[in-house]
Amino acid sequence: MTRMTKILTPVAALALGLMAIVPAVAQGIDATIDVNGDGKYSYPELQTVDPSLDQNMFMVMDVNGDGLLDAAEAAAATDAGLMPIADG
Repeated sequence: MTRMTKILTPVAALALGLMAIVPAVAQGIDATIDVNGDGKYSYPELQTVDPSLDQNMFMVMDVNGDGLLDAAEAAAATDAGLMPIADG
């Protein structure tokens, strides 16, 4: 086994493991809210089901600041009582 193979084998295993996790995380997103099917909630998608949601509250829930709520952020916001929407 070459040095490159010894390095790439664990990296490939990690990548395959992450690919298996991503769909599981995306399952927490409600497809009726996630209208574009990207596995995340945008502000307009959430505002459609909760018109009282304002941009500032969305920014609080968007922990990583990417402008979207992933399943973990949505679950945390729901648990904290910030988002009264049942996921998935």
